[in-house]
Amino acid sequence: MRALTLACGLLLVCGSGGCGSGEGGGGGWPPDRFGPHQVGFRMLELWDAARARPVTTALWYPAPRPGAGAVRANYLAILEGRAYEGVPAAVADGPFPLVMFSHGNQGVAVQSPSLCEHLASQGFVVAAPTHAGNTIVDSPSAEEMAAAALARPLDVAFALAETLAIGAEPGSDLHGLVDPDRLGVMGHSFGGYTTLVLAGGRVDVDAAQARCAAGVPNDVFCPAIAHLPAGSTLARPDGLPRFAAALALAPGSWGAFGDDGLAGVDAPTLVMGGTHDEFTLQDTLPIYAGLPPPKALVDLEGAGHMAFTDLCRMELPVPELQAMCDPATHLDMARGFELIHAFAARFLRSQLGGEPALADGLAESPDWPEAHVEREGI
Repeated sequence: MRALTLACGLLLVCGSGGCGSGEGGGGGWPPDRFGPHQVGFRMLELWDAARARPVTTALWYPAPRPGAGAVRANYLAILEGRAYEGVPAAVADGPFPLVMFSHGNQGVAVQSPSLCEHLASQGFVVAAPTHAGNTIVDSPSAEEMAAAALARPLDVAFALAETLAIGAEPGSDLHGLVDPDRLGVMGHSFGGYTTLVLAGGRVDVDAAQARCAAGVPNDVFCPAIAHLPAGSTLARPDGLPRFAAALALAPGSWGAFGDDGLAGVDAPTLVMGGTHDEFTLQDTLPIYAGLPPPKALVDLEGAGHMAFTDLCRMELPVPELQAMCDPATHLDMARGFELIHAFAARFLRSQLGGEPALADGLAESPDWPEAHVEREGI
């Protein structure tokens, strides 16, 4: 899994700083392996003055080999990661593509650190804004969920602009780290909805409310749709740079988009879901069907809703969560991470990393029998 011999060989060849591709990418490294870069982590304390709203953002980035005394990131004070807290960035190996990550309903910016660390090790900068009022410490009502649906795309847009500004600032230690012309977006669950809006999806509120009133089976978003402003359309913020890749992980809210709301998505999109998803199982296939090509689908046998997060690793004493993490009924967690990380890296490197041939790995294979894969135009 870790290819220790290969990694040590590369370290001897490339030196203690790790191997860079020279173009801020994975440089041919296997997509399923932790990449050639070490990973740094820091929190950006951002404030959106126009909305009087905090947008605290987690940032993972490629880093050189850390010096003595470097400390591993400790997420939520309960989960030690592979990233190093606050270490310098591998600016000399950049610039790197930037991928924005939107967390799930009542989630947290660091809910999926294994995935974010994996992508950073493969040559991506990953920025994950906190969606205030829709985090792990909140219990949002349906009306507050509707407010979150409006606020989330703006949170990502603000965090994107600030991250790009920091990367362009000559005095910043992150100067030159990010390539503003190679942008991607991904998100989990409610963050999958956010991702699809940012990629060009549109929600006709009147049509969505009519759909929900007529009955959309098991749609967890319909209660919030009732509180969205009638006569309005939810769409990506004006002036937002176009994303060149979108990755929707267990996305919800097909009832919001309907058959026509995803027709405007203009980024190649990978939808990933699981056959044991407890919340958005009914959304995966309709969302994929509604997307225009280029697109791909990866449906993992036995994966539940939390397979795309590290919450099962945290072993929180929550009975509902424990049931969703039960290895007797769900895909093995380590195997799930291996598959999710590999498919995410293949897709993002093929679209943002200058390695289009990696898209050929978005296919079914005896090496990953758990994955049902479809693609069109990728």
